Amino acid sequence: MIMHEHHSTAEAAASDAGHQGQGAYMALAANMLVSLVIMYFVMFAMIDTLGDFFHNLNMGYMALMMAAPMGPLMLVTMPSMYPNRRLNLALHLFFLLAFLLAFVAIRYQWGIGDAQFVRSMIPHHSGAILMCREGDLADAELRNLCDAIIAAQREEIEQMRTILDRL
Repeated sequence: MIMHEHHSTAEAAASDAGHQGQGAYMALAANMLVSLVIMYFVMFAMIDTLGDFFHNLNMGYMALMMAAPMGPLMLVTMPSMYPNRRLNLALHLFFLLAFLLAFVAIRYQWGIGDAQFVRSMIPHHSGAILMCREGDLADAELRNLCDAIIAAQREEIEQMRTILDRL
């Protein structure tokens, strides 16, 4: 009878560990998804005005490239939470593949047609305006260059808005 209770307790402990492991992997998935969304929106911290915010694939690719390395880092730094070696290997490969695909996608501009190009370029130009406007520049040539950059970028943003409306 005592042997049976011990066996049941050991099975229960193993089952609890398995459920905790599954919970940790589900938490990892949730953490990665939330981190990806946060990183996507953080990419827009550099825009000059909220009116220059446009969802675009390039920011998504960059956010994925930033989030993907977090998965292996979490698996390696918290091994007791993630005991399934086979699943860990699969996740390492998944995160590596996600990073590489996002890298290739941004380098070769996968899915970036006319509208996505403009939706990517407006925040990019807006960032140049912000940096020039807020930069504490002492060099006169740089200040003059920034004045020209601000004027040119604002004009190009307006042109791109017109094009986007037409597309």
